[in-house]
Amino acid sequence: MEQISFGEEARIEATNEPHLACVLLLDTSGSMAGCIDNLNKAVNDFKLQVCKNEDSKNRVDVAVVEFNSNVQTIQDFVPISELNPVNLVANGYTAMGKGIQTAIKLVKERNQFYNNLGTPCFKPWIFMITDGMPEGEASSEIDVARQMIRDEEAKGAHGKLKFFAVAVDNANRDVLMSLTNRVIELREANFDGIFNWLSDSMTVISVSSPDNESKLNPLPNDARKYDPDRDVSDW
Repeated sequence: MEQISFGEEARIEATNEPHLACVLLLDTSGSMAGCIDNLNKAVNDFKLQVCKNEDSKNRVDVAVVEFNSNVQTIQDFVPISELNPVNLVANGYTAMGKGIQTAIKLVKERNQFYNNLGTPCFKPWIFMITDGMPEGEASSEIDVARQMIRDEEAKGAHGKLKFFAVAVDNANRDVLMSLTNRVIELREANFDGIFNWLSDSMTVISVSSPDNESKLNPLPNDARKYDPDRDVSDW
C-alpha cells in the first residue's frame, strides 16, 4: 500500500479509501499516577489490535494529546501502524479545557487535509480519559471547549465530531456530562476492556461507509454509560 507524505506531520495511507481520525486525549495529571502504567499498556495494545485488520490499519489515523498542567501533542496524526509507543508520566494539574481545544483543532485540520486530497472520511472521534475535573487553568477554558464541542457536533445533518469522555475513579461526572452525553464510567481503571472496545469500534466503522456507519458494540462489562437512557448503538 502506497503511503503519501506531506511533510513530517501529514502522512496517510490509501488516499482513495475512507479514513477515520481519532484523537486519544489523555489526562496525565498527578492523580493519574496510580494507573498511568496501565494506561500506557492499553494505548500500545490498542494499536496492535486495530492493525490486525488490514482495512482499519490503512484507514484509521491516530493522534495523542496529553493534558496535565500543560497540553502537549505527543503524537500528531499518523496512520495507526506508525503510532509510536507511549510512555506517559503523571504529574501536575488538569488543563482539560485547553486539552479539548487542542484536540478539536487537530481533528478539524485533519478533516481539511482529507478534503484537500479528495479522501472520503468518517466523523472524527475524540476519546478523552480523565479522573478529575479542570484544575490549574482559567474557568473560561472549559467554557470555550464546551462551546467548541457543541459547534462541531451541530454542524451539518449529523454533526462533524464524536466526543467521548471516559470517567475514571473520582472524575467529575457533572462536568463531563456538560461536555457530552457520551460519558462512560470505567470501573477500577480497567483500561484493557475499554480500549478493546475502542479498537473494535475503530475497525467496525472504518470498514463501513461514511454514509452508512455501522452501529457500535455494547460496552465491556467493566464500563457503563453514565446516561443509562441512551443506547450505545446511537452514539
